[in-house]
Amino acid sequence: MASHSVHLPLITTLHHSVIFLILINIHSCLCSNDGYRNCGNLISCGKTTNIGFPFWGKNRPKECGHPLMQLTCEKETSYITIKDVQYQVLEANPESHTLKITRKDYLEDLCKPNHVSTTLDTQLYVYETPYKNLTLSYGCSPLSKSLPPTFVPCNEALGENVYAQIGSVPLMSCKTSVVVPVPLSLVEIDDFIKVHEAIAEGFVVRWVVGVGECEKCERSGGVCGVEGSSQQTACFCRDGPCPGFSPDIKTSSGTYV
Repeated sequence: MASHSVHLPLITTLHHSVIFLILINIHSCLCSNDGYRNCGNLISCGKTTNIGFPFWGKNRPKECGHPLMQLTCEKETSYITIKDVQYQVLEANPESHTLKITRKDYLEDLCKPNHVSTTLDTQLYVYETPYKNLTLSYGCSPLSKSLPPTFVPCNEALGENVYAQIGSVPLMSCKTSVVVPVPLSLVEIDDFIKVHEAIAEGFVVRWVVGVGECEKCERSGGVCGVEGSSQQTACFCRDGPCPGFSPDIKTSSGTYV
């Protein structure tokens, strides 16, 4: 009888440990299955179709893309915000990892923009093709002799105009200036219709975040997402961790090896 009383707690402990390990494995599988199911969804909105990682939005939860790369859909038109400026997505090509975008504020009105120059987060995007800078200046002193001859009236009653010039040097006599990329074909800026058309034509950026890791994940049979708050690329497979996939290690220099 004494031997039974000694071994019974050990058996009970082993039994509980086995159940605990099973529950952990079940939870892990459920998380992997959720990631595989959710991040397997692709975003389609108007002309933007079948876009996945590193973007999220619509039917792709936040853990399926980079936190700063949300695609929103309004009336079958997709938008993305980069460095506090909202852009309309004109074209999206997941094979070349490119977006053709144009500033939403300038599509609506040259006189009432978001007074922030176009800049890219170079950890997320790079320019795909060369462009020239166009500077639009606001709140300029009408008495200044340094103002360029090209302008469009924004408020005739107050004498407010917007002035255009090629390059990114702001006019000293103006309160604020906004720099936007335009095609190299824009040469004559004395016609503001052509200026507006050049801005509306947009420019192409290529996303660079997680591209190599995501291709490696997809080759292993998984779909890409983001791991928690670390923002590192995660790989979700149908039945759990993907075989043959391991995230790249980021070095102190900021590059991946």
